[in-house]
Amino acid sequence: VCDDLLSLKDKAVHPTSKKPYIKAASGGRDNSPEGLQNGFTHAFVFEFNNEEDRNFYLKQDEAHLAFVATLEGLVDRAQVLDYTPGKY
Repeated sequence: VCDDLLSLKDKAVHPTSKKPYIKAASGGRDNSPEGLQNGFTHAFVFEFNNEEDRNFYLKQDEAHLAFVATLEGLVDRAQVLDYTPGKY
């Protein structure tokens, strides 16, 4: 499942350019010794060029929506954070 998620960087195609549009994707299993994970075992970060691309990915990208459909029964819960670098 983790590899499938990260493969979206190449599988998600922009509707206009018809090319992959996710700027960066990374992730992995938690290895923090702090004990503040609140039950989460993995973390992933996807970077987009702009909010328009992010919104397309969330609501319309067929590759992403198909991936999400495969998660039913596999993922107990998820936490999502969106941010703009440098905006606090």
